Parts: sequence; C-alpha cells; structure tokens
Amino acid sequence: MNYTKAKIFNIALKNLRVSVGIQNAAQTDKNTVVLNEFYESALEQVLKDYDWNFANSYRELALTGNIPKNPKFLYEYDYPNDCVFAREIVPYTDSDVVEFEVATNQSGQKVINTNIAPATLRYTKLIDNEIFFSSDFVMALCWYLSFLSAPAITGNRSIQSDCLNVYTNMLAKAKVLNASEGYIKTQDKCNWIDER
Repeated sequence: MNYTKAKIFNIALKNLRVSVGIQNAAQTDKNTVVLNEFYESALEQVLKDYDWNFANSYRELALTGNIPKNPKFLYEYDYPNDCVFAREIVPYTDSDVVEFEVATNQSGQKVINTNIAPATLRYTKLIDNEIFFSSDFVMALCWYLSFLSAPAITGNRSIQSDCLNVYTNMLAKAKVLNASEGYIKTQDKCNWIDER
C-alpha cells in the first residue's frame, strides 16, 4: 500500500477519536496545522526508536582531517547529512565490534570518532517520502504522532497516555516483524576454545 501524509494524518486523527478527517496535508484547519507541526519530530523519533529495514543505509565515511577531542579515538569522520541514527561502524570481521562515538568537534560540527580507517557506517537514513514506509512503521508513526498532538487537538491527557501505550506496543510488534526479515549468519565464539 502506498501511504501519503494525508493518510497518516487521518489515521492519527482516528487514533485521537476525531471523526472528521482531512482531504490533504496542506489544509489550514487547526488539526492539520497541529499535525504538520509535530510530523517531522515524530518521523525522526520513530526512525530513531528502531533499526527499521526500509531505512537501513551504509556509507563510507569521509575523514574531517581533524584530530578527535576525545583522546580515546584516532579518527574523526563527517556525520552523514541524511543520518537520523548511527547504528554501527561495520566491522572488518564477524567477531569485531567497533567502538565509536557521536560528538561535536571544535568547529561545532556533528562528527563520528572511531579507531579504524577506512570506516563504513551503518545507519538509519532519514526517509521522508511516505511511499517507502512499511505498514508497521506507518502504524507506529501514526500512534506517536497522535501522542504528540493529543494535548493540542483533544486536550485530553488520558488519550495522550493511551496513544503512548499503543505506540510502545506497536513498536514492540514491529520489531519482531522487522527482525524476522532477512538472515545474517553470526559465528558464535566459544570461550572454552580460547582457554585451551
């Protein structure tokens, strides 16, 4: 199913028990204005809250040429403009876990510090075109958008609390569905072999 911002807004309104929907997301009525005010924040937060398959992306990072402020790290990389959440620096082997941190450098830029070069980041990409959204993501987004906009649209804190609870449950369900898609073999490491 192809989703639009208007469809997402209408689902969010139904979650808030508002019976009158909207025709398009550019309307100037109170409910549409409120939903538009919270939409980008809701979208980014729901993308951050889980490692959604449809928003999964990889990028080889570019060195800034600066030395990290944190002496624990050797390399400072640019933070990708379309990154909502940095998930991991892709390790060279299955047994590696690469330490990294997201920080602000001396120029005030958001950067990634780590100890490997070159470095490839796996991250959640900001996807703002609704046609790429999965249905489980849309349902979670609608409930979170309802949670944020409930005080302004309904004035009812009880409805807001209900929306947050449903969002939490929808997110848990989506995580199960999302995690079962695809397969990556991981090699188990046995401690008793290392001790021999």
